[in-house]
Amino acid sequence: MQTFCYPESLALFKENTPLVLDALQLFHNTFGQYPFIKEKYGHVQFGLGGGQEHQTSTFISSPGESLMAHEVAHQWFGNKVTCASWQDIWLNEGFATFLASMYFEQKYPANTVTTRKNEIENITSLPGGSVWVDDTANVGRIFNARLSYRKGSHLLYMLRWKLGDEIFFKAIQQYLIDPAVSFGFATTNDLKRNLEQISKKDLTEFFNDWFYGQGYPSYNAQWSQVDNNYVRIKLSQAPSHESVNFFEMPVPLLFKSTTQQKIIVIDHKLNGEIFYENIGFVADSVLIDPEYWLISRNNTSEKITDSSEEKNNIQIFPNPVQSRLSVYLRNFNSEKNASLNIYNVGGQLIYKKEILFYNGSFYAEIDTKDFARGIYFVKIYSGSKILVVKKLIK
Repeated sequence: MQTFCYPESLALFKENTPLVLDALQLFHNTFGQYPFIKEKYGHVQFGLGGGQEHQTSTFISSPGESLMAHEVAHQWFGNKVTCASWQDIWLNEGFATFLASMYFEQKYPANTVTTRKNEIENITSLPGGSVWVDDTANVGRIFNARLSYRKGSHLLYMLRWKLGDEIFFKAIQQYLIDPAVSFGFATTNDLKRNLEQISKKDLTEFFNDWFYGQGYPSYNAQWSQVDNNYVRIKLSQAPSHESVNFFEMPVPLLFKSTTQQKIIVIDHKLNGEIFYENIGFVADSVLIDPEYWLISRNNTSEKITDSSEEKNNIQIFPNPVQSRLSVYLRNFNSEKNASLNIYNVGGQLIYKKEILFYNGSFYAEIDTKDFARGIYFVKIYSGSKILVVKKLIK
């Protein structure tokens, strides 16, 4: 590595510029070899602010670790593959910001959550704004730090969260060697095409919401403990901008008690959708997106009472059933325990489960894939007394 700097900055550049080698090695290992492997890499000090990512020789005003990581990332994203238009500038700047964050999260992991939180607070400080540049005659809009850099970076965080590390990084590696764009020019559709080829998923909805669309969701999770293991969750969202009526994303929820915690992931596709999840303990609180993978703001969670006006209320669903039946009991307040029994039309007992109520509630999921087609009866007993009967069709 070579460095050219002003004499008065020599000591600072000697001390700091070697730090970029760790970032260069990380990106080389993660995204494929340094694109100019047969040449050197270096820095040139110049009198303007910030940096400029020339191939193999980055111009920087001062050797800050974050700036150097960002600029060397451009050797892959910006120099090996260059955005084909200003509308897609995030392919340069969003990626470079994302890679610099990757480097810092690996080197300084204790700061990860706080840094992500601060960046998302900046992205969501205004209700609108898209990663897609809608005014290419406006230099300030093209190089908008909130949108082209930080929101572009966190769009990649969300793709990584949605697809998983293995698929995400494999797809980005393929994008970089795609003959249609490698050492050439790319649009967002080129990136999308490579992501879809590797993941086997249609990402049209994702890019419509998060790239072309503006704003972000505010999530609300209403939840109740329905027995000693299961929780009932109603997940809703309010978008901040009219351009998107609903943001589809897997949403992580952290359930906590004084001694245990567990993250579950809700595949959020409908507003107000209800989910039942086995967390394995009685929780006292919920955090939405605790590791800050998602662009969102003002998220709230609310524990509500699991109650019903109808005494000994039972819900069985779906009905007719195919392979898995949910049984949800509420307002069995006079009972401490009972049994759940399923009989076929001939009166033969084919399933039985003992019930221990939690505040009058109980929830179970039953594997019914081996049940023969026909009519069944679900009966709840307390001792020899039948509390309730429901008809079930398979």
